[in-house]
Amino acid sequence: MAKREQVATAEGTGLIAQAQAEYEAIRAQIVEHYQQARELRNQADKLEQSGRTDAQVMTEVNQLLDQAKKLTSLADQLDAHERLEAIRNMNELEIEACVLKKKSAYNENMLSQQQTELEKVEEEAAAMIRRAEEEMKETARCLTVQKKRLAELEG
Repeated sequence: MAKREQVATAEGTGLIAQAQAEYEAIRAQIVEHYQQARELRNQADKLEQSGRTDAQVMTEVNQLLDQAKKLTSLADQLDAHERLEAIRNMNELEIEACVLKKKSAYNENMLSQQQTELEKVEEEAAAMIRRAEEEMKETARCLTVQKKRLAELEG
């Protein structure tokens, strides 16, 4: 339940932050279970040291120790499986983020180079168009001069 609350409060944050919040929630559960087990064992010790030896006290001591054992087992399971899974999940997300950062930086660099190349090609194309227009003007001027001369010659 605490895990779901952590995830709900982490909503709107990044996946890595959510994974870290889940990991911290699991760690907190583990610590809480171990602490509760320790408190139950302390209660059982106090009952045993109280000097009372009736069956009800012994039953209560055994119940406290059983509860402590269950909590310790649950904490061990969380520590062995869920915590490791959370760590693995965080690591995978961090690796993915690292790869994406590198790819993003590479693509930004490529985009910049392509933009520079495009600008260069556009300038070259504009220069080619200007030269072609100048050549056409020169050809048109030559044609006009030649037609004029031909007209003079043919009369």
